[in-house]
Amino acid sequence: MASLKHIVAMLLTAVTLASAQEVSTYEFLSRPDIVAPKLYVDINEPEAAAPGYVFFTPNSPGKTNFKYGPYAYNSEGQIVWSGHGVLPEGYGAFNPQVLDFEGDKHVAYTQFAGARGGGASHEGSSTKIYDRSYNQVREVKPSGKWRNLSLTQDLHEFNLVKGGETALMTSYITFPEDVTYPHCNDNTTIFTKTGLFSEVTTDGTNTELFQWSASDYIDPKDTYVCPGEHLIGTGRTGRDGFDFFHINSVDKDEDGDYIVSGRHVSTLYKIAGLSSPSGKPPGEIIWRMGGKRNTFKTLDSQVAGSPSLNFSFQHHVRWNKDVGGVTIWDNGNNDIEAPTANASSGMSIRINSDDSATLVGQYVSPGKQLDSSQGSHQVLSNGNHFLGMGSHPYMYEVTDDGRPVWYARFGDFPIQSYRAYKWEWQSTPNKSEMALFSYSRGCYGSAAHYASWNGATDVASWDYFLGSSEEGVFVKAASQAYNGTFETVAITPFSLYAYAVAYDNAGNMLGQTPTVKTWTPSPQFGTECNDISCPSGTNYTTAPTADCPIPVGVLNYDTSARVARAESSDLSVADTPALHQPVARRARKFMR
Repeated sequence: MASLKHIVAMLLTAVTLASAQEVSTYEFLSRPDIVAPKLYVDINEPEAAAPGYVFFTPNSPGKTNFKYGPYAYNSEGQIVWSGHGVLPEGYGAFNPQVLDFEGDKHVAYTQFAGARGGGASHEGSSTKIYDRSYNQVREVKPSGKWRNLSLTQDLHEFNLVKGGETALMTSYITFPEDVTYPHCNDNTTIFTKTGLFSEVTTDGTNTELFQWSASDYIDPKDTYVCPGEHLIGTGRTGRDGFDFFHINSVDKDEDGDYIVSGRHVSTLYKIAGLSSPSGKPPGEIIWRMGGKRNTFKTLDSQVAGSPSLNFSFQHHVRWNKDVGGVTIWDNGNNDIEAPTANASSGMSIRINSDDSATLVGQYVSPGKQLDSSQGSHQVLSNGNHFLGMGSHPYMYEVTDDGRPVWYARFGDFPIQSYRAYKWEWQSTPNKSEMALFSYSRGCYGSAAHYASWNGATDVASWDYFLGSSEEGVFVKAASQAYNGTFETVAITPFSLYAYAVAYDNAGNMLGQTPTVKTWTPSPQFGTECNDISCPSGTNYTTAPTADCPIPVGVLNYDTSARVARAESSDLSVADTPALHQPVARRARKFMR
């Protein structure tokens, strides 16, 4: 027996396989502007997983059939929030995260336009911080200069520190420099792309407190890459500087020192802060882990199957006091040099007092994929680890001993997300995000109502009200519990107008949708439609409609019989018009 929830999910899943960069998407009748990648959840153990929503920013090197932006999904793979509408034309979204800021939880993401591999970014690139209603409360961006060149925000890092008072951000600057690289057949470059980070205030002034550049402290010959390799730069022009270092993450420890990841040098650095206990001047290197100039006596391991600590082309370094060191995402691969791992993984690394470092935790995906770029490793509130695979569209959560408790994908390569996180989040968005679409196959019988509230986390149920005129009397016709999907659907008798009201678990009214006129296809077009929708891909704003008369007499709003029918096999996919059946078959094929 097919439930209404599963019928609607199947019919509204648009499957497009025309090219490698198109994915199966959710499309919603109440919000046709939202076209979101479908999240396929292969493992889900709610009792073992940490609470929260999954935040990521799906994108692709080329054109896609979904909307770019920050997204939040629940653990069942259903979309909760699409932030696609906040992006200006030509910008992408990166690094979506929930932050403790000014005494409350906020959500933030980086708005970026520029060189994806690291390089000059548009001056409009910045990080936007939003409150629980998704109102922007702050814009944070670099404000300093390096060698008289202004810094702009790069996509790779935004990290609040000092309780949210300051933020760490990355930038890239290209400058003239002659360097010959012996390991690259003595290839000589004349322009270097350096990676920088700055710490700025988040009080609205973006005042710079600290700045560090790789080119001031790192020998460019420490790199493992060569000029002209993919996304690395030839070093022959100012627009194509050689990215010898590739800064991709930075954090700050409790001593006020900084931890920096340089991907192309396969090294982690500890950098002296303004008042470092090390006694070193600000900006000086305290230690180097990995790479050509490792300063640790030993890099060992207590993880079975990994005889030593070995990482390369890593991302997302974070200081972790409980680990006694750092966590990283080890790509172990860049699709150019020989991989140093059979599978990419999250790593927990303890830094010991005897100048040694120990791999104390390693977290490989259930699919054991080897990715080549991007990626993230987050330690969750219950001690689990949440990992995003960057250049591969996979995310997973594991216990501290490595057992997978959640595993999902949102497409196929090259669909990707720079980082992925899991955060607890509560939001009551503006009422403008509430929407209702009412549909009836004809000017009689039943109607289907699709209610949604983009970004809302507290909706427990919806009531649906019907009326014969927009300004007339409305009568409650149905109640429907929120079932975890973006749209909550109710079946009622036909009416010309409808609105829906959202309630929380305590029965408190949260908001009301606008009143909408029921959409009814013309008799000719309606032959292609069924009792709950028209074929996937129908443009309801341009498709021919019927001019329904005002109903005569008092309608019977007892919907029990209609709801029972909608939740029975009478509306199974097999019984829908033939035009719907290929969509269902293709969906099953895609999910294999």
